[in-house]
Amino acid sequence: MRKTALYIILVVVVIGISGCTNKAISKDNTVQNKTTQNEVASDLKSNQTENSVKEIDSPNVKNDTSDTITDITAWNHPVKYVFKNASVDISKVVFKNNKTYPIFYVNLSKNLDDSNKVYYKNLIKQVATANGYWDYEIIDQSKNIDIKVSCDRLNRSVKETTNNGDNTYFANITQSPVVNTDSEMVDYLTNNVSEVKSFMQSLQSNQNGVKGVTYVEREPDPNSSSIYLKNYYGLYVGESHPDHNVNIYRFAINKDNREILYYDVVSDKYESLSDWRANK
Repeated sequence: MRKTALYIILVVVVIGISGCTNKAISKDNTVQNKTTQNEVASDLKSNQTENSVKEIDSPNVKNDTSDTITDITAWNHPVKYVFKNASVDISKVVFKNNKTYPIFYVNLSKNLDDSNKVYYKNLIKQVATANGYWDYEIIDQSKNIDIKVSCDRLNRSVKETTNNGDNTYFANITQSPVVNTDSEMVDYLTNNVSEVKSFMQSLQSNQNGVKGVTYVEREPDPNSSSIYLKNYYGLYVGESHPDHNVNIYRFAINKDNREILYYDVVSDKYESLSDWRANK
């Protein structure tokens, strides 16, 4: 009887030791599995981060953030009116680089030849202004034209313009320093349109970095069929913010008799100052 009792106690002790050992092994395996899973997750996360950085840094990322506008009728942007006034039809707009780089697919009405240099100088400058001096691109696939425009956003100017990588045609027609004629036109407008003078004076003491800006954005184009584009300078009046401009007025001044007209961008309409004041 005593032997039987001792045997039962021995069996219980052995089973208990075995159970503890199994639990320890199971716990150890669980820790190892968790460690392995964490290492795999860490490696995976590291690889994902590395790949993500590579995609961002790569200049030829196929999955670049982009957006395409094909309904031009419903699209409202100052650039649209610039193209309209230049008799350029837009078929679509593709935005890249987080929507900071627009590519305008268009049908250009004029060829890149010597007779149209003033036309393209005005077009490049006006699109740059309307686009806030972000870099942009104009593509006319039917004419094999791919115009890339690089801008200086700090100084609000066009740095370089190329067509299919060549800057020969645009070398002498991109934005140049303000000449005397431009300064004369700006002074003439400010001194003869009280609304412009008041507007500029109202922003002289602005504390938020907003300044008034007036400049010639379009020169007369002798080859244009439009009397306004042929005989008038186009002047821009607006607010200059640190990262963009806001248009307030646009005017046209005749190159010969200095007649001043107000220009309504939306309706593409020129009117006398008296009519403009009566209607506003």
